[in-house]
Amino acid sequence: MTVSSNSSNFLAQTNPHSHQNQNSTFEGFDFLRAVFAVSIVALHCYAFFPGSLKIGTISIGDILRANVAYLAVPAFFQISLFLFYIKSEKVGPLYLFQKRLPKLTSLYVFWVGLLIVFNMLLNGKLESLQHSVSSIKALIEFIVSGGNSPLYFFFSLAFITVLAEAVVISLGRIRKGVLKNSILYSLLVISCLLLVVFSFLRSPQASLLQEPGLVESLSDFSQWDYNPLNFLPYIFVTAITVREYKLGLLREGNSKMRLKLLILTVLFLALTILEWFFSQDLLHYSRLSLVFGSWILLYLALLSTRTVPKIIRFISGCSLGIYTLHLFFTNGLFENPIFSAFNPASQSSLNLVILFQFGVTLLGSISLTMLFRRVKFLKGFV
Repeated sequence: MTVSSNSSNFLAQTNPHSHQNQNSTFEGFDFLRAVFAVSIVALHCYAFFPGSLKIGTISIGDILRANVAYLAVPAFFQISLFLFYIKSEKVGPLYLFQKRLPKLTSLYVFWVGLLIVFNMLLNGKLESLQHSVSSIKALIEFIVSGGNSPLYFFFSLAFITVLAEAVVISLGRIRKGVLKNSILYSLLVISCLLLVVFSFLRSPQASLLQEPGLVESLSDFSQWDYNPLNFLPYIFVTAITVREYKLGLLREGNSKMRLKLLILTVLFLALTILEWFFSQDLLHYSRLSLVFGSWILLYLALLSTRTVPKIIRFISGCSLGIYTLHLFFTNGLFENPIFSAFNPASQSSLNLVILFQFGVTLLGSISLTMLFRRVKFLKGFV
């Protein structure tokens, strides 16, 4: 098929020796899925709550939240995009419209709808739902935010996946590999500059700008933690990585790859330090350190040759279920007044209440995932 060959040309003409000494099964992704599935639960259970341990004036808990837990969503996006690029090469654009987009849409509708109904029945959140559909602007924000919950993940993933396919089709018509790389890196820089703008608009200095119109609209948009434009850089980061993978450049002995990892590490550390010094709020995705930090993790996962332990593989296999089902505990059950004694949001330190909620939420999510898999209709959603 012509469309399929365009995708292949976009990725790169495969080097016949490119997969030698490479992990073609991507087992390194299991480590990322497992670690970050657990870290997401820990984040929403306040297990990274600021404690007494500090580096200077900075709490170690804050560092773990901002620089570890907040890498989870970017890492999940990059894994998904990487596998999408590989699959799209084989099938072509039809894969997006026949398989991937319907799958993401069904996940979004099922989980957002179920969480809304669950909260309405358990916590009576009918007024907040009515407010969310009170205007076109409120409705759009409600849809983009996944019902004002971390389920925005599915909307944003569908958004960047469609754009990723557009990049594949557009660059598939270009034959020169150097030109393709130049375009991808240029788009990466532009998307990173957009994050800088969003980050500035979140700062107190931006309040001095009273200009109505575009600036005001961008300022409002930048306040959304679920702003899908925050995730544009990951489209190009992953596309660059896939091209390198197809060309056989992702090898531990490759000196250029070592140099690139070193440069990315320096950028990640430098940007992290700058963010901590000059930003008051780090719990958002308009941060360049997350782009380079997750890129490093993607490379390390692809370079990994370690055997995946069974427990890691098991948690990785449950990662989708953990991500979605834990919200019925953290954003539902534990918000009910009956369970207020087990809500650690007001706790001043890491204690047994937090550990209890974390354990119940994680084990409950895994148990429900296994239960869902026993039901034919539900197993496709976990």
